Amino acid sequence: MAEATTLNQLLRRELPRLYGFAYSMCCSREEALTAVRHLVTEVRSQGESRFLGADKPGDALLGLMARSLEESLGRKSEHSFEGLDEILRSDITRPIDLFGGPLGGDPVKLHTMLWELKRTCLAATLSCLPPGVRVSFVLTDLLGFGPVEAAELLGIKESAYRVRLTRARKRVEDYLTPRCTHVDGQNPCTCTGRLLIAIEANFIKLPAHTHDIPHEPHDGDGPRRDMGSLYRSLPVVQLLDAELAALVPES
Repeated sequence: MAEATTLNQLLRRELPRLYGFAYSMCCSREEALTAVRHLVTEVRSQGESRFLGADKPGDALLGLMARSLEESLGRKSEHSFEGLDEILRSDITRPIDLFGGPLGGDPVKLHTMLWELKRTCLAATLSCLPPGVRVSFVLTDLLGFGPVEAAELLGIKESAYRVRLTRARKRVEDYLTPRCTHVDGQNPCTCTGRLLIAIEANFIKLPAHTHDIPHEPHDGDGPRRDMGSLYRSLPVVQLLDAELAALVPES
């Protein structure tokens, strides 16, 4: 990839990745878009030399966003594991109506919503973690940063980062392992059984576009017992070209 020579080039190259990172932290496309919008404003206020002159300009942007989100999201999580169970698992499994109901008998819509439920549910599981713990899982197990690199991005000690990462992995694994069929095929919680419940609870809605919905079935790759592997298998939410152009117009 060619080196960016202007701030606009750098932003246009990196914002799609940063949008995906923000979604993993916020569990919301709208909040992710707001986060990258705020990032663009902050970066421009700090001046292009700080970022273009960095050893890894893209990671300098990511570090700024990670620290900003950790601060803005506060110390508490937006959701709780108990609350997530109340939304999705307090009702019995309900079969999908292929001939009507909110899906209108549309197999394409069904496919899209099953993927959206899988992605949203797993993102919501992460959002049950305190932001400072959550960011460690996202940086290391989703984006592949080692503890040393990730600690530098956040401006904290490596030892503190490792504590956060261990806590994040354990809490996610403890929650999903006995529940989610994407971890163990014998588990009771399936996307097909919970889809109508999730739609009626407004936990998910039809996405504005399907560019980031795979053609393969949502459960086509089988269970994954490793939490990092499970999360990395999810389709990354995509920033639309029009959204990118609104954020950083082409020069």
